[in-house]
Amino acid sequence: MTEEYSSISSSRLSASEVSRASFAVVRRGFEPREVRAFLDYVGRELEAWESREAEMRRLVSVAEDRAANPVINEADLTAALGVQSAEILRTAHAEAAQVAEEAQAQARQMIEEVQARISNAAVEAEQRAAARVGDAEVAATQLTNEAAIHAERLIAQARADGETLVGRAREQGRSMIEQAQEVRASVLADMNTRRRTMHLQIEQLRAARDEIARSVIAVRDTVDRLTMELSNSDATARAAAEEVARRQPSQATSEPESIALDDEGNPSEEPIEEGLVEELFAKIRAGARDDSGDSAPAASAAPPMSSTPVDADLMARDEVLAGPQSALARKLKRILQDEQNLLLDRVRSSDGDMLDDEPTLIQRIAGAAVDPLRDAADAGATFAIGRGAPQGPGLSHDAIGVIARALAVDVAGPLHRRLAEALGSSDPTVEINGAFREWRGSRLERMSGDAAVETFSAAVIGVVGDGTVRWVVGGPSAPCPDCADNGLEGLVRAGTTFPTGQVHPPAHGGCRCAVIPAR
Repeated sequence: MTEEYSSISSSRLSASEVSRASFAVVRRGFEPREVRAFLDYVGRELEAWESREAEMRRLVSVAEDRAANPVINEADLTAALGVQSAEILRTAHAEAAQVAEEAQAQARQMIEEVQARISNAAVEAEQRAAARVGDAEVAATQLTNEAAIHAERLIAQARADGETLVGRAREQGRSMIEQAQEVRASVLADMNTRRRTMHLQIEQLRAARDEIARSVIAVRDTVDRLTMELSNSDATARAAAEEVARRQPSQATSEPESIALDDEGNPSEEPIEEGLVEELFAKIRAGARDDSGDSAPAASAAPPMSSTPVDADLMARDEVLAGPQSALARKLKRILQDEQNLLLDRVRSSDGDMLDDEPTLIQRIAGAAVDPLRDAADAGATFAIGRGAPQGPGLSHDAIGVIARALAVDVAGPLHRRLAEALGSSDPTVEINGAFREWRGSRLERMSGDAAVETFSAAVIGVVGDGTVRWVVGGPSAPCPDCADNGLEGLVRAGTTFPTGQVHPPAHGGCRCAVIPAR
């Protein structure tokens, strides 16, 4: 009597079907325990293959999901697509080769073991074993082919998507570059137009300034000429009156009579009352004082002439001030060079706070400027004493410190803000070098000159004390209207303001005028 057994389908077997398989019991058949053990081994192998297939299907599903929803990073787009595609291709080939090799190895092993174990088996057992081996090989081959085809499809899709994304990114990049170039061209054109307009306005203002300066100088010359004529008329009238009195000695005991003058200052034939000439002279002097201004002392009624030419005074001032001014510029440039080296070292080493606070930078610059400014003050005192000024108190150390600190604030404030912006840029080293290069040029030279002129002039005012000074226009270019007004003021008491509100030069940035003691 034969036992009923479950038939094994020729389709793909699962691990559970292999484990549950049973065979008919016949005489002189196989050892049931060996057959069961072999079936358990084959079931475990098939289960491992099923797990591996499920893992492969999961990886394929993950790859399909990634291909359907790619995560794009603009910064790493080009490199990432190439690396990902190559990685997927290598993984797919490696897994396919591994699957094929393991399937072939397992199939060969199964065939060898089956052939060794069932060499004496019946034809039916051999056919069934061969069918099972064939099914396994077919399943393994089919799985390998399916995995390879799917992997090739994923790779092709990923490559096509990558090329599409790269093309879009390049097109967007070209469009952004073109837009940026158009905006840049528009901005440059607008800046050029504004610059030309500003240059035209500056030239117009300069022409107007020169015309006004020429008019002011012409008015000053006219006033000087009229003042001189009035003085000469005064002297001529006095001489004529004295001559008439000298020619009429016989009338000394009689009632004195005054000689009337005509419009040109000559004696007329009609006598005038006594004291009328003196009254006329007093009116002329009062008119001269009104023309020179209320702030001028009585001595300024005469023309403010000096025995030393103006150009000589300016040349002498520039000669004694050249040394302190040059020393001040050198010290400031050295301080800025040291600050630049220190800041660049901090940027390279990323050591703590890179930029010192603004008060610290102000203190360093002011400390470096004190000694040259003290030399400028000494030069101003010597200059004033050499031109007849009394030896007054001069300029105090505290006043020099105030000028030095004001100079330091003017330099350190804008420079500190510029350096803070440079540290936040993409290339701080280049921006830092550019910032210090801007300050070590003519800008620092002009500011050093302004501070030296201010200290020199303040020292002159301090030495003169209660005396009088006059504003002498100087500089390489035509004087500005403010300086021209100050020059026309004549003599003023030291420490009082000129018409534009300044006590002494500079009246503006780059002003190289001077105050000269009255002699």
